[in-house]
Order: sequence, then structure tokens, then C-alpha cells
Amino acid sequence: MNIGVVKEIKPEEYRVAVLPQNVSELVRAGHAVTVESGAGAGAGFSNQAYREAGARLAPTAAEVSEASDLLVKVKEPVEEEFEIFRQGQILFCYLHSETRPKLVDMLLERRLTAVAFENVRESDGSFPLLRPMSVIAGQQAVLQGMQFLWNHRGGVGKSLVAYPGLEAPVVVVLGAGEAGRPAARVAAALGCRVHVFEINQRAIRAFAETAPANVQIHNAHVVDVSPYVAAADMVVNTATVPPHSDRHLIDRDLVRRMKKGSVIVDVTANLRGAVETVDRYTTHSDPVWEVDGVIHYAVTNIPGTVARTASRALALEIFPYLRVLADRGIPEAFRRSPALLEGVTAVGGILTWHEAGTFQKRAWMPPHEALERLWPA
Repeated sequence: MNIGVVKEIKPEEYRVAVLPQNVSELVRAGHAVTVESGAGAGAGFSNQAYREAGARLAPTAAEVSEASDLLVKVKEPVEEEFEIFRQGQILFCYLHSETRPKLVDMLLERRLTAVAFENVRESDGSFPLLRPMSVIAGQQAVLQGMQFLWNHRGGVGKSLVAYPGLEAPVVVVLGAGEAGRPAARVAAALGCRVHVFEINQRAIRAFAETAPANVQIHNAHVVDVSPYVAAADMVVNTATVPPHSDRHLIDRDLVRRMKKGSVIVDVTANLRGAVETVDRYTTHSDPVWEVDGVIHYAVTNIPGTVARTASRALALEIFPYLRVLADRGIPEAFRRSPALLEGVTAVGGILTWHEAGTFQKRAWMPPHEALERLWPA
């Protein structure tokens, strides 16, 4: 198969999904790989490294696409990229299409087979391609957010690193999933008193077995989160609440009660979802805004700040699935890998991701039904 790797053009995005060593394996397996010049530069992987691995370098994304049946990238395509996609191509990347109607329009009009990293799901319910970025986002949420407690970043001058004899800083983490647990561990390693809120009792028990001693885990159905949030120096949200919800984990009234100068880092960043006052996305160059004296951070590509680590972690997880797509093609890859089928957002002009259909009020059908309609067994 002809595989293409394009350079990310979303602002402040430096990750790359396919590394030179991955290219070597693909080429040895009989595939052709075309890489856009500079695609790996931000993560520390040179054009020369890709060339030595057997890739052909192309100067533009359009030329990469023209030579490719399968395009691999990290972030969802932005509008400036829409024109490079050809009818019937395979697209493998993060998509988060439920809040991006123009992206869905393009996927359907071009009849792309679009497989979303974040929705690839194994039989045990795990999301292996969401995990690595969730872990890094959780870790970095604390490290990035703590800067806005510092004086020179406009903060109140408080360190999130505990000092002997002084009261420990307080961090609240909402959610004990793939991002929440690493966030709690980093905060705990700094010496903070950490309160984690979760609704899944199984997840609570699992984390409790390995959590540091200064992490207390609460069932949010039983323990009211409000007084803990109000007393926190930092709140890290990793819980998923749909955008523009009627109910929030942190509403505007609770924000008003929080300590002035405290920080909310919304890793999930669903607008007006878990946090009512998160009403915008931010960037690494302009990461925060203030509501009622509380600093809000809602950068949507937190792992992009450590692009080399993030790229290596991502490539480690996606490569086995990429090999199935490349080796088997469509539709056989989906028959061989039910996990990949779960990740299909659109195929042959049919929308198959239920959240995009629900949020955008579009017709959709489950991926396995679309597969049978397009390629009857």
C-alpha cells in the first residue's frame, strides 16, 4: 500500500505519528511511504532519518496525498487541509469529529474511510490509541498549570511543590481514568494533598491499590466535590461531560467560591461541559484567561508541548493497527480487527460515529452495518 505522512499545520502542533523506524518496517513489508518534508522536525526526527529509512520525501502535503492511498497524521484535519484529500482515501488520525461539522462534511463528500485514533476500542473496553496522549496530557496538565501560580506568569506566587513546615498545596483531580491517574501521581510527587473524584467504584478500587499515600480518592456520588474545589490551589478536570451540557461538575457559582488565583486545567476541554466557565479553547502561546479571579487553562493539544516524547509514545501504540490497515486494506482490515472497526468515523459516504450523528443531528449507522452494506460478506 502507498502510505503518506503529512506535517501538522495546526498552530503549535509538533507531533508526528510515524517515526523513521516505523518507515523501515513498512518498507520491508513491501509498502511505499511518502513523508512531507519537515513532518518530524518538531519532534526531533530529520528528513534524512526518514530518507535513510526508505521513505520518499515530498515538499508539500498535496504531493504526499497524491501519492498515497492511506494518510496518517496526528490531529484532525483543519479546513486548510481539506483540499488535499482524494476520493476514497483512508485517513488514520485523531478526529474528534462530534464538534466539527465541516470536517464531517468533508469526510462524507470525499467518501473517505476515516478511522479515529481516539475511538479504536479493544474487546476489554480499553482505548489503546487514546491512552498514550491521555497519560501525557494528565502529567503535563499539572506541570503546565502550576506555572500560572507563579508571580512572573501573573499568579499569586505560590509553589505547587510542598515545603517542610508549611501546609501542603491542594490539588483536586476530577476523574481517575487514563489522564486523571497520572495527573494525581505528578501532583502527589510534588508533595501536594491530592483529592481525586471518580464515579466508577471499580476504577476507585483499582487506583486505591497503587495510589500514593497523599492521594485520597472519593466517590463523587457520595462525597460532595464542592468544598474540595473551593479550597484547591489547582483543579485538573479529566472527566468527560458533553459540550454545552445543562449540568456541570464545576458551575459558575462554584468558580466564584474558589480561591482567587487558583487554576483550573481542563484536559478534556469540552466547551461548557464539565466546567461551565470553559467557553473557549486556548493555545500554548496564549494558554489562559480569568473568570472571577480563577485562572482557566484549556489548551487542546497539551501533549504537543513535549512532542518528541508524545510522538514516540503515540507511534508505539498506533503502529500495530497501521500495519493491519496497510497489510490487509479495506475492508479486510476491519474484519481482522474489530478494534479498528470500532474506530471508523465515516466510510463510503456513511457517517458511523454515533456521537457526531447525535450532536450534529445527522443520520448515522453503526460501523459493522456500514461494512456489510458496502462490502456484503
